Amino acid sequence: MGSRQDRRRLVRALLQDNVVSSQEQLASLLRVRGVSCTQATLSRDLRDMGIIRDRGPDGPVYRVDQRARYMEVLRQVVGMEITSVRHNESLVVLGTLQGRASGVAGFLDGWDNPRILGTIAGDDTVFVAPVHHSDCMALAADIQELALSEQELL
Repeated sequence: MGSRQDRRRLVRALLQDNVVSSQEQLASLLRVRGVSCTQATLSRDLRDMGIIRDRGPDGPVYRVDQRARYMEVLRQVVGMEITSVRHNESLVVLGTLQGRASGVAGFLDGWDNPRILGTIAGDDTVFVAPVHHSDCMALAADIQELALSEQELL
């Protein structure tokens, strides 16, 4: 089991079947199953897989962060709901599927994009205000990338 994908699949299974409170414990469980990796690799795997260290009833425990998975699925849906992205160097205007502007705007308000000051939504149009007018073109490109990456999945 040498591939990253196989290792990550095993990590997920181990976390579902065991209460794991440290990376050392997880590394030990992997070694028992014939997989060795560095602490840096394991740490990167956990981060990339959306696995967080949370507080359990008996102390710290690693678990899959469902919020991260939910946000990824939501990002994909929002990307499919955006039909056009335009800007006038002051404001980004998005076209959306009918009735979906509010959902798209809500996602963008919570999106981790430091260029977004805020949004206003109608029925099928979203106005996105950049933090600064010099951010407008880059913000439009960010949103266009969000929309295009999801269209490629279809």
